[in-house]
Amino acid sequence: MLMLAGLVGLAAAWIMSGSGSGRYLVIAPWGASRADAINLVRAADGGLVGMGRLSNIIIAGSTRPDFAAALRKAGAWGVIATPSRIECGEPLPGGQTS
Repeated sequence: MLMLAGLVGLAAAWIMSGSGSGRYLVIAPWGASRADAINLVRAADGGLVGMGRLSNIIIAGSTRPDFAAALRKAGAWGVIATPSRIECGEPLPGGQTS
């Protein structure tokens, strides 16, 4: 039980370390296509950083201070600040943002 509590604490600390990175794990509504997820990010004035294995999960970035709120307003089900070094799938060609 103590080990599990330690792992949860480490995971929370790692996620919290991304609060100022400008990158977010974005979860679009279930059943959304990759294009739907990208359009959601673009509607919030962001760019695509990486793609998840599921079509409705992507990593997006923006310098906009209210980007997370704009993503939620555009229809994202979940928005989690991430460290800049997170990977959840295939990176974009050339490692560039769109």
